[in-house]
Amino acid sequence: MPLAFQRGRSEGLEATYHFTFTGDEERAVTVVIRDRTLQVSDGHLGVADLRVEADSRTWLAMLAGDVSVVRALLRRRIRLHGSPRLLRAFARCFPP
Repeated sequence: MPLAFQRGRSEGLEATYHFTFTGDEERAVTVVIRDRTLQVSDGHLGVADLRVEADSRTWLAMLAGDVSVVRALLRRRIRLHGSPRLLRAFARCFPP
């Protein structure tokens, strides 16, 4: 994740994300973007501005462009707890 992070695209974004991946590859991760920096930690630390629960296969397919975010949300393969705008802002920092 740090290799793909685009500092310039994160300007103005200050958010904490809790990701919970389920399915084949279970994992809990905290991602903090502040002051054009990225911090990734195992587990859920602090209070999240956005919590994302996702099936790991669906998340990887979405990153590859094989599944749309909207479709994944409608099928409840990805669940958001917080503003969807924060997910869009997060994606902006990691262009394909």
